[in-house]
Amino acid sequence: MVDYTLALFANMYPAFDGDYRANFIRQMVRDLELRGVAVKKAVKTSSSISGYFPFYYQSLLLSRDRDLDLLQAEYIPHSSLIPAFFKRWDVPLIMKFHGDDARIYPFKNRFNLILTRSMLKRADYVITTSEEMRQVLMGIGANPDRISAIHTGVDTVFLSPASKEESRKKLGLTFESTLFLFVGRLHIWKGIGELLEVAKMCPDLGFVFVGPGPVPIHTANCMFVGTKTPREVREWLNASDCLVLPTHTEAVPTSVMEAFACGLPAITTDVGGCPEIVEHQKNGLIVPVRDVKALKDAVMWMHHNPDQRREMGKQGRMTVIERFDHNKMIEKLITVHRILLQRKKNP
Repeated sequence: MVDYTLALFANMYPAFDGDYRANFIRQMVRDLELRGVAVKKAVKTSSSISGYFPFYYQSLLLSRDRDLDLLQAEYIPHSSLIPAFFKRWDVPLIMKFHGDDARIYPFKNRFNLILTRSMLKRADYVITTSEEMRQVLMGIGANPDRISAIHTGVDTVFLSPASKEESRKKLGLTFESTLFLFVGRLHIWKGIGELLEVAKMCPDLGFVFVGPGPVPIHTANCMFVGTKTPREVREWLNASDCLVLPTHTEAVPTSVMEAFACGLPAITTDVGGCPEIVEHQKNGLIVPVRDVKALKDAVMWMHHNPDQRREMGKQGRMTVIERFDHNKMIEKLITVHRILLQRKKNP
């Protein structure tokens, strides 16, 4: 049984059941605690900028805690600033990059790049959620010997295939045609605009949008159901035929993993870590980013090829079970923790 104390710093953490903000971090905490790791948290559960004041105060207190063995900051540099500069010198610090903090933030301006490089130098170990992000960070100074790609993963027992007919009945759906599902923030960077254009061109198909954000103008074949709990998301996944994520920027998308776990294929774009999980024409389809025509063609292919679509879904579940089950991912993370604890004992 693992027995050590970890300090977790996260500027995004779910405030309630169904909150999409970094729910996977809460899952990671649960997995660690189930394995005997004591986790002390300094987290920001508010979406308001003012929430940083109590978050940074909590972070300062936690950074100096005398009972800590390791520190881990999620989202860089927002969560790593305080532990990087104020932690005890003898406690190793892990920094975990999740997406835009590695792919976009460092390259917005020179200050951001300098700050990110400073964080990389102060980290005892760096974790990314995709191999693509790992390569990006090594390109700006991360030590190749102290950086790994480890995703949080998904629960392939909780998320598993179920009867489509029963799920649609529970949700009160009478729709009989192919149903496409989007899960995530309703944000332009997620490709919402392109997906709405496709929905307009495919009036006989159904499109359901699950997630927070302002509802845009849409056609009658689109349904926006808002934020849902994990159990409700599972029901929508099992009621659907295909996940669509035409994102503009992404690491390895959790929504695709969740869809795969439920036996759904996915349509996504050729950006970031998406090609690391979606194999074109094996467990889904990959289209160029912002390409409405290619996205429509992929949607229509899924509609006209139900047998191949279902086989892709089966392949997707195999992909997640073999490579991204959360139990396998947490063991990889604990292995990193053990390495750092050993180095701490034998510097």
